[in-house]
Amino acid sequence: MTALEEKAQVLFQDYSRRSNEALRDPAQADIDALASAFADHLVGASPAGVMGAAKDKAFGATLRKGFEAYRAMGGTRFEIVHLVAEPLDDFNAMVRADWEFDYVRPRDSAKGTIAFRNVYFVNFAGGAPKIFAWITPDEQQAMKDHGLA
Repeated sequence: MTALEEKAQVLFQDYSRRSNEALRDPAQADIDALASAFADHLVGASPAGVMGAAKDKAFGATLRKGFEAYRAMGGTRFEIVHLVAEPLDDFNAMVRADWEFDYVRPRDSAKGTIAFRNVYFVNFAGGAPKIFAWITPDEQQAMKDHGLA
């Protein structure tokens, strides 16, 4: 494993742990640490299209609202279960992260797991890895398919 791959592993292991903590216990959520995983400028792509923005002071609040929405859907666990980092050059890597989202559906207490893969692009300039782009599947459709949205 290269040094870049090891740094990516550490970044995403921490990101996964903090994401799960933010879902499970909002009082203990370290939203600032989650936000620090991201670069100052971001690009995201999904079946809904492409978005881009500067990471501003509202970014942490956006993350917090996302975890609130996941909890309202009955989310109980949100973790990366498999990770592959592929160096693209000396300062960038593509990371494939397989996530699992466990839930207990509020309306009938049915339990389930939604598995999905996100692809992230990470820059290592300045020594600290930062996520600057991601590609996600249709999360809203997956939630609907499981009766959560």
